[in-house]
Amino acid sequence: MTKIIIDIFMYLFQFFLIWYYSDSLFDAKRSTFKRALVIFLNTAFLGVVYQFNITYLNGALIIVTYALILPYLYNISFKTAIFHSVIFLAVMLASEILVMTISSVLYKDFNALENSTSAYLFVVITSKLIYYVIMIAILKLFAKKEGKEQHNKYYWLLFVMPLTSIMVLICFRYIAYQIKLTQTITYFWIVSSIGLLFANILVFAIYELSLKNTRELYELKTIQRQQEQDKRYFEIIDRSNNDMRIFSHDIKNHLMQIRNLENMDEVRSYIDGIYPTVERFNRTGISKNKILDLIISKYAILCEKKNIKFSVDVKTANLSYIDDTDLSSLMNNLLDNAIEAAEKADGGFVRVNIFSKNDTCDGLIIKNTCSALPITEGGRLKTTKPDKSLHGIGMDSINKILKKYNAVYDRKYDEKLKVFETDIAFTRKIQ
Repeated sequence: MTKIIIDIFMYLFQFFLIWYYSDSLFDAKRSTFKRALVIFLNTAFLGVVYQFNITYLNGALIIVTYALILPYLYNISFKTAIFHSVIFLAVMLASEILVMTISSVLYKDFNALENSTSAYLFVVITSKLIYYVIMIAILKLFAKKEGKEQHNKYYWLLFVMPLTSIMVLICFRYIAYQIKLTQTITYFWIVSSIGLLFANILVFAIYELSLKNTRELYELKTIQRQQEQDKRYFEIIDRSNNDMRIFSHDIKNHLMQIRNLENMDEVRSYIDGIYPTVERFNRTGISKNKILDLIISKYAILCEKKNIKFSVDVKTANLSYIDDTDLSSLMNNLLDNAIEAAEKADGGFVRVNIFSKNDTCDGLIIKNTCSALPITEGGRLKTTKPDKSLHGIGMDSINKILKKYNAVYDRKYDEKLKVFETDIAFTRKIQ
């Protein structure tokens, strides 16, 4: 009876592992409830068959049943389902054989698990822990290949928990081998071992939950930051439109004034006086890239509002091959950083230069005043924003876009001139 109870917990553990593995690696086709129910019923069926102690039948059913239910629950082919079903069986058998072999070598008692609860518990729990470690490692490798991995350099430290658990189980098994355990101690041993097994699941589950929460927070912060940028942009556009209405109203008076002027020098002088205003409304259209022109216009007005000198030089390139969303995100992040630094410096300026470097490359150079040498931390610029939680979001977005377009990024600081420079070289796509 005790062995049956142990088997129930072992198959419950297997249910959680297979469900976690499948949900992490494959795209779901059914609801969460249906996926959990089908995998649970299949695991329960395999657990019942296992009690008949027909190894070959149990192994064959693992491959057949999972090969059938996985394509039903997830968007994968039958061939892929068979492949992963074979992995389930191969790793399970390998871990059980490994533990049984180690047990026979250490304790010279290969058949002890047939008549000893403590020996049976040691083999089952330890093999499941090894099975668990290997399956999680395989999952991580497949997730990386499929591009579903959430990068975290500390992930592999989680494996300290199952490896330590295995060492603890070996120590317990050694004690049980040396002395005869009372029935009470045996029950405590069973409960503790099963609890230790599920504690390993809990560690990884909490880790995944924290990753999910961090990812959601990152997305919310990104959305919040984009909303703030959009709000600022619409305020600038509204101000620009208002200025345009005022200028349109005033133009009639300007024309009448010009008409009344009698000499050409006075006409030229008057036109020179209103020309900067006309030029400000003429910035849109200079690059023949609508999105780039809007961005230039936006930041020209923003710099004017902050008393920052803004200049742009678009010669033979306009980065038209870059997706509008990517170009907007890239330029907004770069220019936001440039303006943030420039407004803290005396005589602040921001200069943007986009040019053709050769037949295959385009260059983007952004120079801005910066009163102090930017501080780096771990190879990244350290933020001066009040909200430290936003740090890295803009830079992550920039790096992602640069990688997408195979661009080379460099930055430098002229301490004498107090100027920070960002250099980017894009490989031009042939239209």
